[in-house]
Amino acid sequence: MATAAGIVGTGSYLPEHVMTNHDLARMVETSDEWIRSRIGIRERRIVAKDEATSDLGARAARRALEAAGIAAGEVDLLMLATSSPDSLQPPTACHVQREIGAWRAAVVDVNAVCTGFVYGLSMASDMMRGNPAYRTALVVGAEAYSRILNWEDRTTCVIFGDGAGAAVLRPVDAGFGVLSSYLRADGSKHETICVPGGGSRLPASPEVLAKRLDKFHMNGREVWDFVIEAFPQAVREAVRGAGLTLKDVDLLISHQANGNLIRACMDRLGLPMDKTYLTVDRYGNTSAASVPITLDEAARAGRLRRGDVVVLVAFGGGLTWGATVMRWAGTPADGIGLEPEALAAASAAGATVRA
Repeated sequence: MATAAGIVGTGSYLPEHVMTNHDLARMVETSDEWIRSRIGIRERRIVAKDEATSDLGARAARRALEAAGIAAGEVDLLMLATSSPDSLQPPTACHVQREIGAWRAAVVDVNAVCTGFVYGLSMASDMMRGNPAYRTALVVGAEAYSRILNWEDRTTCVIFGDGAGAAVLRPVDAGFGVLSSYLRADGSKHETICVPGGGSRLPASPEVLAKRLDKFHMNGREVWDFVIEAFPQAVREAVRGAGLTLKDVDLLISHQANGNLIRACMDRLGLPMDKTYLTVDRYGNTSAASVPITLDEAARAGRLRRGDVVVLVAFGGGLTWGATVMRWAGTPADGIGLEPEALAAASAAGATVRA
Protein backbone atom coordinates (compact mmCIF):
# COMPACT_ATOMS: atom_id res chain seq x y z
CA MET A 1 0.00 0.00 0.00
CA ALA A 2 1.39 3.40 -0.99
CA THR A 3 1.61 5.58 2.14
CA ALA A 4 4.25 8.19 1.31
CA ALA A 5 5.51 10.40 -1.50
CA GLY A 6 8.81 9.57 -3.13
CA ILE A 7 10.91 10.74 -6.06
CA VAL A 8 10.25 8.67 -9.19
CA GLY A 9 12.10 10.83 -11.72
CA THR A 10 14.77 13.54 -11.79
CA GLY A 11 16.04 15.93 -14.43
CA SER A 12 18.34 18.91 -14.82
CA TYR A 13 19.37 21.53 -17.32
CA LEU A 14 22.52 23.66 -17.55
CA PRO A 15 22.87 26.52 -20.03
CA GLU A 16 25.31 25.94 -22.86
CA HIS A 17 27.62 28.90 -22.18
CA VAL A 18 30.54 28.00 -19.90
CA MET A 19 32.30 30.77 -17.98
CA THR A 20 35.68 29.70 -16.60
CA ASN A 21 37.69 31.24 -13.79
CA HIS A 22 40.08 32.58 -16.42
CA ASP A 23 37.14 34.40 -18.05
CA LEU A 24 36.31 35.99 -14.70
CA ALA A 25 39.92 37.01 -14.13
CA ARG A 26 39.58 39.23 -17.20
CA MET A 27 36.55 40.94 -15.65
CA VAL A 28 37.47 41.43 -11.97
CA GLU A 29 40.61 41.20 -9.85
CA THR A 30 40.74 37.47 -9.12
CA SER A 31 42.50 34.33 -10.35
CA ASP A 32 41.79 30.72 -11.17
CA GLU A 33 44.01 29.59 -8.28
CA TRP A 34 42.21 31.83 -5.76
CA ILE A 35 38.73 30.64 -6.76
CA ARG A 36 39.71 26.97 -6.89
CA SER A 37 41.52 26.97 -3.55
CA ARG A 38 38.90 28.93 -1.58
CA ILE A 39 35.61 27.85 -3.18
CA GLY A 40 36.38 24.79 -5.28
CA ILE A 41 34.91 26.15 -8.52
CA ARG A 42 36.62 26.01 -11.91
CA GLU A 43 33.69 26.97 -14.14
CA ARG A 44 29.98 27.75 -14.14
CA ARG A 45 27.13 28.05 -16.69
CA ILE A 46 25.54 31.35 -17.76
CA VAL A 47 22.12 31.83 -19.40
CA ALA A 48 21.83 33.07 -22.96
CA LYS A 49 20.40 36.54 -23.61
CA ASP A 50 17.01 35.09 -24.50
CA GLU A 51 16.83 32.65 -21.54
CA ALA A 52 15.05 33.32 -18.25
CA THR A 53 14.66 31.30 -15.05
CA SER A 54 11.42 29.71 -16.27
CA ASP A 55 13.09 28.50 -19.48
CA LEU A 56 15.70 26.63 -17.43
CA GLY A 57 13.06 25.26 -15.09
CA ALA A 58 10.85 24.03 -17.93
CA ARG A 59 13.71 22.14 -19.56
CA ALA A 60 14.66 20.45 -16.28
CA ALA A 61 11.00 19.66 -15.61
CA ARG A 62 10.56 17.99 -18.99
CA ARG A 63 13.61 15.81 -18.37
CA ALA A 64 12.34 14.77 -14.94
CA LEU A 65 8.92 13.89 -16.36
CA GLU A 66 10.56 11.92 -19.16
CA ALA A 67 12.70 10.02 -16.64
CA ALA A 68 9.57 9.13 -14.67
CA GLY A 69 7.57 8.22 -17.75
CA ILE A 70 4.85 10.71 -16.78
CA ALA A 71 3.08 13.25 -18.99
CA ALA A 72 2.94 16.93 -17.98
CA GLY A 73 -0.85 16.73 -18.06
CA GLU A 74 -0.74 14.32 -15.11
CA VAL A 75 0.94 16.82 -12.76
CA ASP A 76 -1.40 17.96 -9.95
CA LEU A 77 1.03 20.23 -8.11
CA LEU A 78 3.96 22.28 -9.44
CA MET A 79 6.31 23.97 -6.97
CA LEU A 80 9.10 26.17 -8.26
CA ALA A 81 11.92 27.13 -5.90
CA THR A 82 13.74 30.28 -7.02
CA SER A 83 15.13 33.57 -5.74
CA SER A 84 15.75 34.93 -9.24
CA PRO A 85 12.20 34.89 -10.66
CA ASP A 86 11.27 36.00 -14.15
CA SER A 87 9.44 38.95 -12.57
CA LEU A 88 7.88 39.98 -9.25
CA GLN A 89 4.59 38.58 -10.51
CA PRO A 90 3.06 36.34 -11.71
CA PRO A 91 4.70 33.29 -10.10
CA THR A 92 7.50 31.95 -12.27
CA ALA A 93 5.85 28.56 -11.75
CA CYS A 94 3.01 29.79 -13.98
CA HIS A 95 5.48 30.30 -16.82
CA VAL A 96 6.87 26.78 -16.32
CA GLN A 97 3.33 25.39 -16.25
CA ARG A 98 2.60 27.10 -19.56
CA GLU A 99 5.82 25.96 -21.21
CA ILE A 100 5.43 22.28 -20.31
CA GLY A 101 1.62 22.10 -20.56
CA ALA A 102 0.87 21.11 -16.94
CA TRP A 103 -2.62 22.58 -17.21
CA ARG A 104 -4.26 20.74 -14.31
CA ALA A 105 -1.55 21.64 -11.79
CA ALA A 106 -1.84 24.01 -8.86
CA VAL A 107 1.31 26.17 -8.92
CA VAL A 108 3.33 28.11 -6.38
CA ASP A 109 6.74 29.76 -6.12
CA VAL A 110 8.86 28.97 -3.06
CA ASN A 111 11.47 31.55 -2.06
CA ALA A 112 13.72 30.23 0.67
CA VAL A 113 16.74 31.19 -1.46
CA CYS A 114 19.24 28.28 -1.58
CA THR A 115 17.08 26.15 0.73
CA GLY A 116 14.07 26.53 -1.58
CA PHE A 117 14.13 23.07 -3.17
CA VAL A 118 14.35 21.31 0.20
CA TYR A 119 11.46 23.43 1.47
CA GLY A 120 9.44 22.72 -1.69
CA LEU A 121 10.09 18.98 -1.59
CA SER A 122 8.97 18.78 2.03
CA MET A 123 5.86 20.89 1.39
CA ALA A 124 4.88 18.85 -1.68
CA SER A 125 5.30 15.51 0.09
CA ASP A 126 3.20 16.74 3.03
CA MET A 127 0.45 17.94 0.69
CA MET A 128 0.42 14.58 -1.08
CA ARG A 129 0.24 12.48 2.08
CA GLY A 130 -3.26 11.04 2.27
CA ASN A 131 -4.63 13.59 -0.23
CA PRO A 132 -5.85 12.01 -3.49
CA ALA A 133 -6.11 15.46 -5.12
CA TYR A 134 -2.31 15.54 -5.34
CA ARG A 135 -1.14 12.26 -6.77
CA THR A 136 1.68 13.68 -8.89
CA ALA A 137 3.87 16.61 -7.85
CA LEU A 138 6.68 18.31 -9.74
CA VAL A 139 9.23 20.23 -7.65
CA VAL A 140 11.65 22.42 -9.59
CA GLY A 141 14.64 24.49 -8.50
CA ALA A 142 15.68 27.07 -11.11
CA GLU A 143 17.97 30.09 -10.97
CA ALA A 144 19.43 32.69 -13.32
CA TYR A 145 21.73 34.35 -10.80
CA SER A 146 23.87 35.91 -13.49
CA ARG A 147 20.96 38.37 -13.95
CA ILE A 148 21.05 39.60 -10.33
CA LEU A 149 24.82 39.63 -9.68
CA ASN A 150 27.00 42.71 -9.46
CA TRP A 151 29.70 41.73 -11.93
CA GLU A 152 32.08 44.25 -10.39
CA ASP A 153 31.88 42.59 -6.96
CA ARG A 154 34.59 39.94 -6.96
CA THR A 155 33.41 38.51 -3.62
CA THR A 156 30.12 37.31 -5.10
CA CYS A 157 30.26 37.15 -8.91
CA VAL A 158 32.87 34.35 -8.84
CA ILE A 159 30.61 32.05 -6.80
CA PHE A 160 27.36 31.66 -8.71
CA GLY A 161 26.09 30.01 -11.86
CA ASP A 162 22.78 29.36 -13.61
CA GLY A 163 20.84 26.13 -13.96
CA ALA A 164 17.79 24.11 -12.98
CA GLY A 165 16.89 20.73 -11.54
CA ALA A 166 13.59 18.96 -10.97
CA ALA A 167 12.04 15.95 -9.29
CA VAL A 168 8.72 14.15 -9.83
CA LEU A 169 6.96 12.82 -6.74
CA ARG A 170 4.34 10.08 -6.59
CA PRO A 171 3.01 7.67 -3.95
CA VAL A 172 5.55 4.91 -3.24
CA ASP A 173 5.64 1.73 -1.20
CA ALA A 174 5.49 1.94 2.60
CA GLY A 175 8.89 2.65 4.13
CA PHE A 176 10.15 4.44 1.00
CA GLY A 177 10.05 8.07 -0.11
CA VAL A 178 10.27 11.08 2.20
CA LEU A 179 10.73 9.91 5.78
CA SER A 180 11.29 13.19 7.59
CA SER A 181 12.18 16.86 7.14
CA TYR A 182 13.71 19.50 9.37
CA LEU A 183 13.18 23.11 8.25
CA ARG A 184 14.27 26.26 10.06
CA ALA A 185 14.81 30.01 9.55
CA ASP A 186 16.31 32.98 11.41
CA GLY A 187 14.96 36.26 10.06
CA SER A 188 17.13 38.31 12.42
CA LYS A 189 20.01 37.63 10.00
CA HIS A 190 18.11 38.65 6.86
CA GLU A 191 20.82 41.07 5.72
CA THR A 192 23.52 38.38 5.55
CA ILE A 193 22.30 37.26 2.11
CA CYS A 194 19.92 39.54 0.25
CA VAL A 195 18.90 41.64 -2.72
CA PRO A 196 17.92 44.82 -0.82
CA GLY A 197 16.17 46.80 -3.57
CA GLY A 198 13.47 46.28 -6.14
CA GLY A 199 10.64 45.30 -3.79
CA SER A 200 8.09 47.27 -1.77
CA ARG A 201 10.61 48.48 0.85
CA LEU A 202 13.09 49.91 -1.64
CA PRO A 203 11.27 50.17 -4.98
CA ALA A 204 13.29 50.51 -8.15
CA SER A 205 14.60 54.06 -8.50
CA PRO A 206 17.65 55.84 -9.91
CA GLU A 207 19.20 55.81 -6.41
CA VAL A 208 18.59 52.06 -5.93
CA LEU A 209 20.14 51.34 -9.31
CA ALA A 210 23.10 53.67 -8.73
CA LYS A 211 23.91 51.96 -5.41
CA ARG A 212 23.46 48.48 -6.96
CA LEU A 213 20.82 47.71 -4.33
CA ASP A 214 18.96 45.69 -6.94
CA LYS A 215 21.90 43.26 -7.02
CA PHE A 216 22.88 40.33 -4.83
CA HIS A 217 24.75 41.06 -1.57
CA MET A 218 26.38 38.56 0.80
CA ASN A 219 28.62 38.57 3.87
CA GLY A 220 30.77 35.51 3.17
CA ARG A 221 32.34 35.28 6.63
CA GLU A 222 28.95 35.30 8.34
CA VAL A 223 27.64 32.67 5.93
CA TRP A 224 30.51 30.31 6.75
CA ASP A 225 29.99 30.74 10.50
CA PHE A 226 26.26 30.08 10.08
CA VAL A 227 26.56 27.05 7.81
CA ILE A 228 29.26 25.27 9.81
CA GLU A 229 26.68 24.96 12.61
CA ALA A 230 23.38 24.80 10.69
CA PHE A 231 24.37 22.13 8.13
CA PRO A 232 25.32 19.42 10.68
CA GLN A 233 22.38 20.35 12.91
CA ALA A 234 19.84 19.98 10.12
CA VAL A 235 21.26 16.62 9.03
CA ARG A 236 21.32 15.22 12.56
CA GLU A 237 17.77 16.38 13.34
CA ALA A 238 16.30 15.11 10.06
CA VAL A 239 18.03 11.73 10.43
CA ARG A 240 16.82 11.46 14.03
CA GLY A 241 13.31 12.36 12.90
CA ALA A 242 13.40 9.44 10.47
CA GLY A 243 14.33 7.05 13.28
CA LEU A 244 17.78 6.48 11.79
CA THR A 245 21.40 7.26 12.64
CA LEU A 246 24.19 8.80 10.60
CA LYS A 247 25.57 5.30 10.04
CA ASP A 248 22.44 4.52 8.03
CA VAL A 249 23.08 7.33 5.50
CA ASP A 250 24.16 6.04 2.09
CA LEU A 251 24.39 9.40 0.28
CA LEU A 252 24.20 13.03 1.36
CA ILE A 253 23.39 15.63 -1.30
CA SER A 254 24.31 19.12 -0.12
CA HIS A 255 23.66 22.56 -1.49
CA GLN A 256 26.73 23.28 -3.61
CA ALA A 257 27.90 26.56 -2.09
CA ASN A 258 31.57 25.90 -1.48
CA GLY A 259 33.58 22.69 -1.80
CA ASN A 260 35.70 23.45 1.27
CA LEU A 261 32.59 24.19 3.33
CA ILE A 262 30.97 20.89 2.33
CA ARG A 263 34.14 19.03 3.33
CA ALA A 264 34.26 20.80 6.69
CA CYS A 265 30.60 19.97 7.42
CA MET A 266 31.01 16.33 6.38
CA ASP A 267 33.98 16.14 8.74
CA ARG A 268 31.88 17.54 11.60
CA LEU A 269 29.28 14.86 10.91
CA GLY A 270 31.94 12.16 10.85
CA LEU A 271 30.94 11.19 7.30
CA PRO A 272 33.53 10.44 4.59
CA MET A 273 33.51 12.41 1.35
CA ASP A 274 32.63 9.26 -0.61
CA LYS A 275 29.17 9.58 0.94
CA THR A 276 28.50 12.85 -0.84
CA TYR A 277 28.57 14.08 -4.42
CA LEU A 278 30.05 17.32 -5.75
CA THR A 279 29.03 19.41 -8.74
CA VAL A 280 30.19 22.80 -7.42
CA ASP A 281 33.45 22.59 -9.35
CA ARG A 282 31.62 22.51 -12.70
CA TYR A 283 28.47 24.53 -12.07
CA GLY A 284 29.25 26.82 -9.13
CA ASN A 285 26.56 27.77 -6.64
CA THR A 286 23.21 27.55 -8.44
CA SER A 287 21.20 28.44 -5.30
CA ALA A 288 17.85 26.61 -5.17
CA ALA A 289 18.81 24.60 -8.26
CA SER A 290 21.98 23.08 -6.83
CA VAL A 291 20.42 20.26 -4.79
CA PRO A 292 18.17 18.91 -7.59
CA ILE A 293 20.94 19.31 -10.20
CA THR A 294 23.33 17.33 -8.01
CA LEU A 295 20.67 14.75 -7.12
CA ASP A 296 19.88 14.18 -10.79
CA GLU A 297 23.52 13.79 -11.74
CA ALA A 298 24.19 11.42 -8.83
CA ALA A 299 21.18 9.27 -9.76
CA ARG A 300 22.20 9.08 -13.42
CA ALA A 301 25.79 8.29 -12.41
CA GLY A 302 24.62 5.18 -10.56
CA ARG A 303 25.16 6.53 -7.06
CA LEU A 304 21.63 5.63 -5.91
CA ARG A 305 20.00 2.25 -5.57
CA ARG A 306 16.51 1.33 -4.38
CA GLY A 307 16.50 1.26 -0.60
CA ASP A 308 19.38 3.73 -0.12
CA VAL A 309 18.96 6.34 2.61
CA VAL A 310 19.48 9.75 1.03
CA VAL A 311 19.77 13.08 2.85
CA LEU A 312 19.25 16.40 1.08
CA VAL A 313 20.57 19.42 3.00
CA ALA A 314 20.62 23.11 2.10
CA PHE A 315 21.13 26.56 3.61
CA GLY A 316 20.64 30.07 2.28
CA GLY A 317 19.26 33.57 2.61
CA GLY A 318 16.68 34.30 5.23
CA LEU A 319 18.62 32.86 6.87
CA THR A 320 17.07 29.47 6.08
CA TRP A 321 18.29 25.92 6.43
CA GLY A 322 16.91 22.43 6.38
CA ALA A 323 17.27 18.77 5.47
CA THR A 324 15.07 15.98 4.14
CA VAL A 325 15.64 12.23 4.56
CA MET A 326 14.37 9.78 1.95
CA ARG A 327 14.57 6.08 1.32
CA TRP A 328 15.19 5.94 -2.41
CA ALA A 329 12.37 4.25 -4.30
CA GLY A 330 14.28 4.21 -7.60
CA THR A 331 13.71 5.91 -10.95
CA PRO A 332 13.87 4.49 -14.49
CA ALA A 333 16.89 6.69 -15.29
CA ASP A 334 19.07 5.65 -12.33
CA GLY A 335 22.60 4.95 -13.51
CA ILE A 336 22.01 5.35 -17.24
CA GLY A 337 22.07 9.07 -17.96
CA LEU A 338 25.66 10.30 -18.03
CA GLU A 339 28.14 10.02 -20.87
CA PRO A 340 31.62 8.67 -20.02
CA GLU A 341 33.14 12.17 -20.09
CA ALA A 342 30.65 13.41 -17.49
CA LEU A 343 31.24 10.38 -15.30
CA ALA A 344 34.98 11.00 -15.44
CA ALA A 345 34.48 14.65 -14.49
CA ALA A 346 32.30 13.63 -11.55
CA SER A 347 34.89 11.15 -10.34
CA ALA A 348 37.64 13.76 -10.59
CA ALA A 349 35.52 16.10 -8.48
CA GLY A 350 35.57 13.64 -5.61
CA ALA A 351 32.31 11.86 -6.37
CA THR A 352 33.02 8.13 -6.48
CA VAL A 353 30.91 6.47 -9.14
CA ARG A 354 29.50 3.02 -8.58
CA ALA A 355 28.97 0.90 -11.70
